[in-house]
Order: sequence, then C-alpha cells, then structure tokens
Amino acid sequence: MRNAEFATEGRVRTLRIPHSAFRILVALWRLNLAEELQYRANFVASVLGTVFWIGTALLTLALFFRHTTRLGGWDYWEVVVLLGVFNALTGVIEAVLRPGIGRLASEVRNGGLDLVLAKPVDAQGFVSFRRLDVWHLMDVVLGLGLAGYALSRLGRVPGVLQLAAFVVALAAAGIVVYAIWVALMSLAFWFVSVENLSVLFDAVYEGARYPVTAYPGALRFVFVYLLPIAWTTTIPASALTGRLGPEIALAAAAVAALAFVLARLLWRAALRRYTGASG
Repeated sequence: MRNAEFATEGRVRTLRIPHSAFRILVALWRLNLAEELQYRANFVASVLGTVFWIGTALLTLALFFRHTTRLGGWDYWEVVVLLGVFNALTGVIEAVLRPGIGRLASEVRNGGLDLVLAKPVDAQGFVSFRRLDVWHLMDVVLGLGLAGYALSRLGRVPGVLQLAAFVVALAAAGIVVYAIWVALMSLAFWFVSVENLSVLFDAVYEGARYPVTAYPGALRFVFVYLLPIAWTTTIPASALTGRLGPEIALAAAAVAALAFVLARLLWRAALRRYTGASG
C-alpha cells in the first residue's frame, strides 16, 4: 500500500491506494457484484439459458447415439462427462474472460487502451480480469453437476488420485483456454479493423465439445499440438473417467505452462505495436 495526501476544506486526508493486483481485482469484482445484484432477473435468465443449452446438447447426443454406440471410442455417458466439463469451462469464459478481455479489440481501435496502460497495474492481467459476470458462474456449477451425474450413471467412483488429476487437469484447461483467448485477442494489435475477434475463439473452442479421438487424424493433430483444445475438455474428462492415468495431470500442467508463456510473449510483442489513440 502507498499513501497519497490531498487537502480538502483545510484538512489533510490520506487516500490509501492499493497496488496489490489481488486487492485491485477484489475491489473491481466487488463493484461488479454490486452492479449485477441490481439485476437479479439475469440470474434466472442465465440459468434457464444454460439448462436449455444442456438439454439441446443432450438431445443432439441422444440422436447421434441412436445410430451408434461409440463416438471416437467414447460411450454416451463418457461424452456427457466431457460435455459437463465443456459447460463448466464455458462458464469461466462467460463469467471472467468475455466481459473483460473480450472488449480489447474495440479498445485498441478507439484508443481506449490508453487508460489501461496509464494504470499502475499489469495491463494483461487488468484487461483480462477487470470484470466479472457473476451469474455465469452457475454454468460452472451446472457443468460439474452434469459431469458428476454422468459419472454416477457410468457406475464409476473416482479415487483420490483420479480426483486430484482431474482438478489439476481442469485448472490447466482453464489456463489453456485463457492463453488461446489472449493469443486471438492480441491479433487486434495487428488487424485493428477485425471485428468480434471473440467469434474466432468461439469457432475454435466449439471443437472441444466432442472427444478429440472423434476427429480425423490431421484435425486431431491440430487440436492436440497447434490449437490445444483437446487439453481443455478431452484430457480432464479422461482423467475423471479413468481413461487416462493420474500422470496425465503432469502433462496437462506442462502444456498449460507452455501455453501461458507463449501467450504472454505474444501479448508483449503485440503491446509494442500499440501506438495509442494518437497513432
């Protein structure tokens, strides 16, 4: 904490200015929460929208599995586990990433990023996590609930190591999703006329709704090594269902670390190209 003094009506007051990133985020999220609580009907709309989406996705799977018993080597309830993981991560995207970094392209274009760069905080962290759409956190709960229900229908009770591997793989998946989002959004610094870069992310991430083994070999290579969306849903779901051993968590953590470092480097390179509103 550092202090700034200013005079008001003949008295000297002390304004405590937080410089801790965590304190700043908490302060911002508290403001977002207070704002969102004024519109509680949004909670009902968000939950109903998620339930409708899950119902539609399950209906699509049911229609597909009427003609086959496996999808890329996965049976119906295993795919439902994966669908639950997908919905949980979608909740993170909608609650944290889209409200914040989703606005980056327009800010680069109109010079609004100048205000962010003038703040004594890390620009990437501030842009990424400055807003919180709290109602979409229910998507995370519903997604994990769906995965748990599907796991019970499979008759599998994961052990401690399996659960630990799933938690690590899921956390790594969140980092990979964030890294892909940052990388795509950073394109705004090169292509400032590109609108709705978040649509590009949605198009890429949509492929994570199904097991990576369901795709042709070339596309599977892309989803594992180039655009690693296989690590966002297939790997955590595989760890939870026991299709892969607990050691996969270490590989997932390594992929997440590499993705984050590359996204960070791309962000810094992109930021050097920014000339501000006057440029």
